[in-house]
Amino acid sequence: MDVPLEELAAVSEAVGRAEDAVAEEGWTAAREALDEADRRLEELRGVYRELGPRERATLGAIAGPLRARRDAVAGRIPKPQAVSDAAPVHDPEQDADPEEAA
Repeated sequence: MDVPLEELAAVSEAVGRAEDAVAEEGWTAAREALDEADRRLEELRGVYRELGPRERATLGAIAGPLRARRDAVAGRIPKPQAVSDAAPVHDPEQDADPEEAA
């Protein structure tokens, strides 16, 4: 079995899209690209078990730096912010009847 170079190229392309999105502060696009890279890396882990020693060494030599790039860009994406669970704030304008104000 040969080293899956096409899959490695797809991982590299997804990481590149994430890097570009982070540079433009496109956090959602960056997360989606990283999700794709993660999915493809997981597929490569399955293929890795079927490879011979030389192919494993080649795959590891290429996938290691890709994983490092992926981790570096993931560290630059801000964590999603949760909406507050605080009690609602009363707005007196909501109580006013628009017809009475006219």
